[in-house]
Amino acid sequence: MTARDSHHALRRAQAQAERGQLDAAIDTLANRLGNDPDDAEAHALLAMCLVRRKRLHAADLEASSALALAPDSVLAHVAAASVAQAKGRPKVAEAHLHAALELDPEVVATRLQLVDLHLYWGRTDEADRHAQALLVLTPDDPAACVAAAEVAFAQGRMAEASALAVEALERNPEQVSALVLHGRCELAAGRVDAARDHAVWALQLTPEDPSALALLCGIKARKSWFLGLWWRFQTFVTSGSGTRTVLILLAAFLLYRATGILLEEAGREDLTVPLRNLWLGFCAYTWFAPALFMRSLRKELDQVRLRPDF
Repeated sequence: MTARDSHHALRRAQAQAERGQLDAAIDTLANRLGNDPDDAEAHALLAMCLVRRKRLHAADLEASSALALAPDSVLAHVAAASVAQAKGRPKVAEAHLHAALELDPEVVATRLQLVDLHLYWGRTDEADRHAQALLVLTPDDPAACVAAAEVAFAQGRMAEASALAVEALERNPEQVSALVLHGRCELAAGRVDAARDHAVWALQLTPEDPSALALLCGIKARKSWFLGLWWRFQTFVTSGSGTRTVLILLAAFLLYRATGILLEEAGREDLTVPLRNLWLGFCAYTWFAPALFMRSLRKELDQVRLRPDF
């Protein structure tokens, strides 16, 4: 494969990833690495695709290969940061991104990843600093507008977030992240139908986009309090690590058992039966509510029509 062919393969993979065609991008990069296993950029791009596919072990191996082949590559450090953040190691991710900034402070991907990292970390002021730097660096890039809008949304500046999302969509009407963010703004403002239109539009472009699916789930939760209660509960329980999820569920069970024992010792047997029924009802609800929610969600997804080239 010539240098020209290699460049075209990498750009094709990048374009496929941006359109949400992750499997196609992974295949393109795998073929590229089959011809040249020492291509650091291909390893880095493959790592970022694998992160989006939640294949973190494989992504870690690819990012390590990219760094081993090109320790001074900005993209390799950004890929390693993406993997570290996905694995819940924000300090490691930050170290890689600072190294990338020192190598070249004007690479857009580094700033975008820094905004995402600081939002993940809850450091909205730091995220805002990098978002503003992005707007100065690439004022016409819709991704920079979306990054600034994400920060504004996290800080509760809804009108500004909505305006920035609209500005991004004016520059690129198929910017999925802008569609989703504007949909979130509409949902926060109580305009559920408008939010649903944005979610469906985003899913037509990239059917597997997790943020678009999360928006559609949020809309379904808003429309039905019965199923929405389960969605909010599972979002709260699963929002952190697996250990946190286990601890929350264990604490709930221990609280139920401790309350039952205290009621029995206090001679309030009349309350133990309602307590037991309440716990059984909660267990039953968490058993069948997910199936009902997913059935309702599938009905919504059946109405989504994919773009012809997906």
